[in-house]
Amino acid sequence: MEKQALKAFEKMQKREHLLRVLREQWGLGRISREVFREESLKVIERYQLSDDEQRAYDRYTAIQQQRKHK
Repeated sequence: MEKQALKAFEKMQKREHLLRVLREQWGLGRISREVFREESLKVIERYQLSDDEQRAYDRYTAIQQQRKHK
């Protein structure tokens, strides 16, 4: 796997983890809906993929789909 694709996967994993933690905290009543929304937006913005990372991720998934259908 190329470097950009690996970096994209790492960013997406970190983003999903942090969003899951926020959802759990909101569900347990530890944070308000407003705080949840604000923090979620911060996480999404911070871990947004760059154009190069997005292209590398798309290329990787396309290759994996081709391999899967053979």
